[in-house]
Amino acid sequence: MSFVINYCKNLSEQEVKKFLIIYYIVGITGFLIPYARPVFEALIPLSVMLNMFLVLLFHRPFDKAHILVFSFVFLFTIAVEAVGTNTGILFGSYFYGANLGWKVFDTPILIGANWLVLAYGATAIVRHYPMFKKWVPFSAAALMVLFDFIMEPVAMKTGMWDWAGGVVPIQNYFMWFVVAVIVVGLFELFNIKTVKPVAIRLFLVQMVFFLVLNLFL
Repeated sequence: MSFVINYCKNLSEQEVKKFLIIYYIVGITGFLIPYARPVFEALIPLSVMLNMFLVLLFHRPFDKAHILVFSFVFLFTIAVEAVGTNTGILFGSYFYGANLGWKVFDTPILIGANWLVLAYGATAIVRHYPMFKKWVPFSAAALMVLFDFIMEPVAMKTGMWDWAGGVVPIQNYFMWFVVAVIVVGLFELFNIKTVKPVAIRLFLVQMVFFLVLNLFL
């Protein structure tokens, strides 16, 4: 275990960015091959955990304030999703399948990790452009809504979650925007730095991953 930790500590951002491209190309291939698809669906939780690990691995500084904010975002988004899943009030009527792993109140624990990684990546992207400096929470939230729009059909086809009647309601995108504004707003309020290269590459390769599967799955 110590060997793995030491090896990861010595990874360069360039190596990780190359790895992400290869990893998601393999993922696309696996999901598009019918016989391999069940195996790759079973690996979805591993991918979510890997994404969070890589973002946190390169995050600096990793002090108490950052840990508290990240922990709050993780728990807050799980709570919001749990309310949404069990009431249908927030996002609409939906339910989670088995392919996102362990659940609490019918909500996968890893959904908090997914929100954290996407919010981190979207924030890193919009902070890269001076024109969005005054509007980071709203710009990042809009980018996350676009991501969700691309992701939704694939999520339903791969057993991550499904909607009543198979139709994604407009209120889902509205609530994605609201929750994302809150999360990114916390990043801004507490001056949470977002280390750009790996986070941006991860966000973009995931978007391409879902876009390709959206077209061909």
